Amino acid sequence: MRYIFTSVLTILWSINSFAQQDKHLSMWNENAAQFNPAAVGVMDESARLLTNFRLQWLPLTGSAMRTNTFSFDTKIITSKISDSHLGIGVNFSNDQTGDSKLTTTSFSVPIAYSIEIDRKNSFSLGISPGFYSQTFGAGNQTWNNQWNGTTFDQTISSGETYIPKASSFDIGAGVQYKIKFDVTSHITAGISMNHLNPTTSFTAGGNGLFRQFNFHISATKFDDSRRFGISPQALLTLMGPNYNILVGSYFDHELFESSKRTDYVQRSFISYGFFMRWKDAMVISASFKANGFKFGVSYDINLSKLSTATRSSGAIELFLKYSIISDPNAKIGDKKLFRWKGGGGGL
Repeated sequence: MRYIFTSVLTILWSINSFAQQDKHLSMWNENAAQFNPAAVGVMDESARLLTNFRLQWLPLTGSAMRTNTFSFDTKIITSKISDSHLGIGVNFSNDQTGDSKLTTTSFSVPIAYSIEIDRKNSFSLGISPGFYSQTFGAGNQTWNNQWNGTTFDQTISSGETYIPKASSFDIGAGVQYKIKFDVTSHITAGISMNHLNPTTSFTAGGNGLFRQFNFHISATKFDDSRRFGISPQALLTLMGPNYNILVGSYFDHELFESSKRTDYVQRSFISYGFFMRWKDAMVISASFKANGFKFGVSYDINLSKLSTATRSSGAIELFLKYSIISDPNAKIGDKKLFRWKGGGGGL
């Protein structure tokens, strides 16, 4: 009975996913450019590289849902009189789920221009042209009319007509606004729209991909005297009738000042966070940052109606990030991340 329940649940979920599968990350703010092109190049570092790996719903019968992402972004044109700059990056993601091996691959080149309005306010606008593709293993599918009373007989014609591969040019756009209250406190908020034009469909008359709308906000408040900070964040994603709400906070503890890079000393942190995904899961995460590297892990505890089948095991997610400062004259605005070489002078 349990096998039948799990199989039916997986089939129903997969049918809905054929048209609407998209990447799903718990530690989204480590790689915000995957969701909002306006976040590309918006950082104190000169460049950064990140890779992410996620496995979801391991206890379910069949293949688990697996997601891989890779991102790189850098500043290529920087104003000499302000922090205004042009940023460019590369985003890649590959997502596979179920015995049908429904696979989604996307590649984009996000470009954003960030304008420093004044010392406390900045605004960025981004666009992300790219490519979107979906495939699935048709040989692993079964249909109602193939049930012979005992099992599904795949030698019986399903009568279904479909195309096992669909691809399309894709484009996204977004805006982001950042307010700095002081050198250790700021708020960042953004809105983006992705999949503005893809027409991927596995049937000639099928529906295309819903447009994805993302609304995100994050903040940082760091107490230098206590060497402790709090970083709350929230993400709302809307995609047709589907939605994702993730709310929570990181807590940051400075450990020690790590190795010197150009004229700066990058600070080392250990962070832990607690988040809630509405009607789905509780997320526990931890990360460590030192010498330009940052490593993080999170675990989703499933709380939805799927928890019986998944035994409350939602997902495990890992990321590795590397950031550099290549310009010794770069303007560093976030004291939470860096100190001057040789002391804690004003930034």
